[in-house]
Amino acid sequence: MRAPLQSRSESSAERMLDATLRLLEDGGEGAVTVAAVARAAGTSNGSLYHRFGDRHGLMLAAQTRALGAIEAETGAAFARADEEVDDERAVGLLAAAAVDIFGRHRAAMRAFLVGRAGSVEAEALSTAFTHRVGAGVTRWLGERFGARAGDAEAAWRLLFGLGATRALFEDEQVSPAPVGPAELSASLARAVLAVVRQEAGPVRPGRDRG
Repeated sequence: MRAPLQSRSESSAERMLDATLRLLEDGGEGAVTVAAVARAAGTSNGSLYHRFGDRHGLMLAAQTRALGAIEAETGAAFARADEEVDDERAVGLLAAAAVDIFGRHRAAMRAFLVGRAGSVEAEALSTAFTHRVGAGVTRWLGERFGARAGDAEAAWRLLFGLGATRALFEDEQVSPAPVGPAELSASLARAVLAVVRQEAGPVRPGRDRG
């Protein structure tokens, strides 16, 4: 039995989006052409134009997909941190997740958070994304640590700054001294804790959430 037309169309669109993100990972935004995506997805240029309108529409759809994946992974990281009763370990889990997510989604962050200036739609998508994630981070820090709004915002900027740096630069461009993921996440956790505890006062090392 043949698959319904809508299912086949959605499957083809998913393959095109997968191909777009793979090309971004391998060669940057310049590698994403209509012909390259169609070839990698096993479809035709006409199918791509029919589904997405043009390359711009394809990139917007890929941006939505990529940022949605990052946001979902961020939400899962917060859920894991909420299950940890020790505050320092909870922040450590979030810092490790941030380093991991920024590393694995580096190409997407470079293309969709930094490299799409001039596209009103793309900038609106990226701004809405960063605002939602930032609101989640600051709200969690306020609820968990009683952090003041300004301190929570400063901590968010530390996290976002790390992501932007990893998106824009190779590690050796930042410094000749390498820093491994474990060391980086541990230092990031200490920095975030130092910021949010600045005005909130001492926080117990653990709490009963029972």
